[in-house]
Amino acid sequence: MSKRNDAVRVYDIPAYKQIFPYIMPKRTDSLVYQNMVLDLSGTVRFIKQHKSPEGRSYRVFEVFLAAILRTMALRPELNRFVSNYQYWQRNELSLNFVVKEDYTDEAPEHSMPIYFKANMTLDEISAIINTAITKQREPASSNFTDQAILFFLKFPRPIIRLIVGTARMLDRNGKAPKALRDADGLHTSLFVSNMGSIGLGGGSPHHHLYEWGTTSVFVTMGVLKRTRFLTDGKTATRDTMEVGFTVDERITDGFYFTKSIKLFQELLQNPELLLERPLLPPPPLDKKTYKKSLKAR
Repeated sequence: MSKRNDAVRVYDIPAYKQIFPYIMPKRTDSLVYQNMVLDLSGTVRFIKQHKSPEGRSYRVFEVFLAAILRTMALRPELNRFVSNYQYWQRNELSLNFVVKEDYTDEAPEHSMPIYFKANMTLDEISAIINTAITKQREPASSNFTDQAILFFLKFPRPIIRLIVGTARMLDRNGKAPKALRDADGLHTSLFVSNMGSIGLGGGSPHHHLYEWGTTSVFVTMGVLKRTRFLTDGKTATRDTMEVGFTVDERITDGFYFTKSIKLFQELLQNPELLLERPLLPPPPLDKKTYKKSLKAR
């Protein structure tokens, strides 16, 4: 299989990484966890000084998501996944996050994948995010994911197992329709969980990756808080957030991931960069070009 309807095959993979899917065939075999305290002082300052084109204040959540999407656009190895022992790069940037209808125990949660273009600016990304949040807070009967799940749960259990098995096979071979990928929300570039929005203290817990789907990166956001520190004998403050990353280590190496985190931090410190369109890196080599490059070596 060399074609999928949601990604392109990546051929230019170092030899040592090509063996990874065989010795670590599952995402649960290749999870890497990283906790970091990020400095969001620049983000807070930017929010105080800038307004959206509609005249409203930006939210930390919007800037955070725009920064991580820009990072993935400029560092495309983060937007890859392993399927059927092969490496793939998505055709689009996408993310998924959960929204509760309201902050009560009984309120249902909704999620849906949201798609972006790699060259989008903060204003374009924030507009899409706000529209998605509004839709996700609609009653369960209006949410596409909930409707799809409730529809299939009406079937007998053997039929449900057959449907899920068929969907898994289609997905493994890159033939799953977009409607199916939209329904489960686990075929996105990353999944973000904003634990700070519910006031969870004590850091940001790590979340596992799922064997279902293709999502290779999970990010958990902690509480934004003011942190005191000493500099030149004087007390100063920063706005910080503890963030947890869970990554499928097969998609990239530690050096690439570390440089990506540094870029992410730079964008959070200077969100003005997100107002401009980025200069994107070239797409991965196709099979023909890759073979030519091998001969040239």
